[in-house]
Amino acid sequence: MIAKSQACVTFGFTLAILFGYPMGGDGLGSGASRSFTDNVSEAGSRQSAASDRSGERLSSDGTMQGMTLRRTRVYDAQGLQGPKSVLWKTQLYTVKPEQTPSLPDWQEDLIGVLVVGESLIRDSIIYHGALSVITTTKEAYFIRRIDNSHSLFVIDLQTGEIKKRFKLLGGEFSAPVVAGDLLFVGEGNGGFYAFDRRDWKAKWEIDKKGYGRYGIAPAVADGVIYFGGARDAYSVPNYSKGSVHAVDALTGIEKWMFTINGHPTLIAVADGITYFGDDEHHLFAVSAKDGKQIWKFTASDNVGTPAIMDGRAFFSDQVGNLYAVDLNNGKAVWKAAKKNKVATALAAYNKSIYYGGINDSLHAVDAVTGEERWVYRTAKPCPAPVAANGAIYVACWDGTLLAIDAESGQERWKYKTPHPSISYPVVGNGVIYYLDKEGVMYALGSS
Repeated sequence: MIAKSQACVTFGFTLAILFGYPMGGDGLGSGASRSFTDNVSEAGSRQSAASDRSGERLSSDGTMQGMTLRRTRVYDAQGLQGPKSVLWKTQLYTVKPEQTPSLPDWQEDLIGVLVVGESLIRDSIIYHGALSVITTTKEAYFIRRIDNSHSLFVIDLQTGEIKKRFKLLGGEFSAPVVAGDLLFVGEGNGGFYAFDRRDWKAKWEIDKKGYGRYGIAPAVADGVIYFGGARDAYSVPNYSKGSVHAVDALTGIEKWMFTINGHPTLIAVADGITYFGDDEHHLFAVSAKDGKQIWKFTASDNVGTPAIMDGRAFFSDQVGNLYAVDLNNGKAVWKAAKKNKVATALAAYNKSIYYGGINDSLHAVDAVTGEERWVYRTAKPCPAPVAANGAIYVACWDGTLLAIDAESGQERWKYKTPHPSISYPVVGNGVIYYLDKEGVMYALGSS
C-alpha cells in the first residue's frame, strides 16, 4: 500500500528536497515568485474550491491536448496546412558542448527500457522515443534534464515566454500530467505529488520507497489518477514486482492497487476500465472502480502501451507483432507479424493504426484486418507519430517535420528544422510546437 505523508514537517521536508526553487528561465521569461515549500504545511488540508466542485469530473482527457485517456495520440485540432513562418522561437535553456542531447531519460512511451543515445533498448529490441510536451489551452509543460538536474518548464503558448521554471531535486521524474487546476508528477525514488497550478502549492504527497520510475505518464479519469511502477527499475530483463494504483486525485488517498510482475505499460482508460501490460507478456483489463481483473490476454512477448479505439485494444509486442484484442472478451481479433518491427508507440486514428519502424519508415495498418495500408520511407528513424484532422505528423531524427495524409500516405508537406527535434510534435489550430536538441522551442504557423 502507498503511505501517505501525514506530518507537516515530513511533508514539507520531502517537497523541499524534491522541488528546489523556482528559476527565472535564464532571463528569457518571468520567474516564479515563490518556492514549492511555501506554506506547505497547509497542503494536506487546503482544498481548491474550483477543483472540489469538479472533483468527480476531474480528468486529463480534454484538458491536455493530444494526451487522450485512450492513448490514441490524436489531437482534436485543425493541424497545420503548411509551415510558412516561425510564429515564435525561444531559447529555453543552453546545452553545453559536453552535454549529449540524448532523449529525456525515462519519459518515454514504452516502459522498462534503458536509454542509449537516441534509442531505447530492451532485450535487444530498439524503440524510438522522444520527450512529451504537455499542452493545455494556454500553456505547455515538460520536464527536461539539464546539467545533471531536472527542471519543470511552464511555457506561454501565445508568446513562447517562460512563465515558470522550477528546478527539481531528486532522481528521475515522470512526464507531468494536468487535470483541471492540478499538475501531477511522479518521482523515480517512489514519490508522487499533486500541485495547484494557480499558486504552485502542494496539495498532497504519497510515497512508496524502493519503487523506480514511479508514476510515469499517469492518467486522470473521473477524479481518480492511475499510475504504476516497479522495483529494480534498471535491471534488464526485469522480473521484479510492480503495481498499478488508483488514487483520489484531490486527496491522494489510495482507492485500490493491482499487483503485476515487472513494469506496467502506460495505462489507457476507456468506459470505466483500465488497460495495461506487464513484463510477462500480459495485457490486463481491470475495473477502474474497484481494481478487479476483468480479463487477461497473453501475447507472444512483452507488450507495449495499448491504444483503445472502436471496441478494441491495439498494441505491439517486443518481437514485432501487432495485435487487436476485443474489449468485451479479451480475445484476439487479429495478430499481424511485422518484419519491419514496431519501434514506437501506436497512434490509433480513423480505423487505422500508425507507427514508426526500426528502419527509417512510417507505417499505416488497417485496424479492422491488420493488413498494411501504406509505408512512407524516411531518411532516418522517427519517434511515434501523432494525428490530427486527416494528417499524421512526425518529427524525425534527421531534422525533418513531416505531415502525411492519413488516408493515402502521400506527403502533404515537409519542413527542415535548424536542429532535430527531441520532442513529439504538438498540434494546435494552425500551429505546431516542438522542442529541438539545442533547447529552442518553436511555434510554426501557416501565415
